[in-house]
Amino acid sequence: MILHYTCPDCGAEMVYDIKRRKLHCDHCSKEMELSQVSSLGTEDLSAAKTSDKMEGDILAGQEYHCPNCGGLMVTKDKETSTNCAYCGAPMILADRLSGKRRPAKLLPFQMDRQDAEKAFRKWCRNGRFSPRGFTSAENIQRLRGMYIPYWLFQFDTRVDISAQATRVRVFRQGDYQITETEFYDIQRAYKLQYKDIPLDASQQLEDSEMAKLEPFNFSELKAFNMPYLAGFDSSSYDFDETEMAPSAKNKVEKYARDYAQGAVSGYSMVHLNSHTINFEREEEAFIFVPIWFVDYNYHGKVYKFMMNGQNGRIAGTPPTSRGKIAVWWAGISAVLFIISLIISII
Repeated sequence: MILHYTCPDCGAEMVYDIKRRKLHCDHCSKEMELSQVSSLGTEDLSAAKTSDKMEGDILAGQEYHCPNCGGLMVTKDKETSTNCAYCGAPMILADRLSGKRRPAKLLPFQMDRQDAEKAFRKWCRNGRFSPRGFTSAENIQRLRGMYIPYWLFQFDTRVDISAQATRVRVFRQGDYQITETEFYDIQRAYKLQYKDIPLDASQQLEDSEMAKLEPFNFSELKAFNMPYLAGFDSSSYDFDETEMAPSAKNKVEKYARDYAQGAVSGYSMVHLNSHTINFEREEEAFIFVPIWFVDYNYHGKVYKFMMNGQNGRIAGTPPTSRGKIAVWWAGISAVLFIISLIISII
């Protein structure tokens, strides 16, 4: 089932406007609250909300017909919303957003296209080693907004530790300086809760690159609503919660170990002998997070970047200028030479 939102006044396609937080018609400027969408007569969500048929894989190659122009669209793997390749109409593949594959929540875009372009140009100009021509940032070839699948985990844990600690006291007694050392065996238990542990659930994107875009402000999460996707691409997860849970638990185990190491205070030295972490409660939620994808053409080569759609953080590798790097190293070398010269004189 394809969802699209036609303007009740002029019949043109409506898209979600980031700044207005409403559906907006670019043709006649009609606006609609998301709560009014059902009145458009384009959305029957009962099946999409309750169906369990999308528990498994979403396969590439499924065919859909654009409800606006009738063009045939062959879908990509895990694709859940896109634009018609023929007429550009936004289409939401609602039958792929049902059952387990319907996100529980979504982080709406905070930065619109103009904000993203401005932030990218500023980032380019701040590139210390980028060529002068690149930093002009005039060659944005494509700017595409997309919702990326994430799993968000929460854990209640109990951490039991065993440690040895020493407390050293140094004092004078008559003509003598005395060092007094006390030894302690320590057993402690902590109840720790970890919320909003995010993990990228798409195999198309490098985890290391996605990590550069974090953190996201998950306090801004909204209940998932189909109209948020109108005009944006989106994709379902490649890895389900059972596949992602071990990685989330590994993160939590590190956090808990670091906490336990620093929680024993008031001693001169603490050595953690052992610790055990028990996961007493686990919850997870499938969510969408907003990313701008930037294709930038420089001297015939396309460089690809990603931008956090909330705060403008950017991940990607721009070209480097050998001349700028040489000048930078020359400056460093000059400073080191001056420091060594001063030291030799002293």
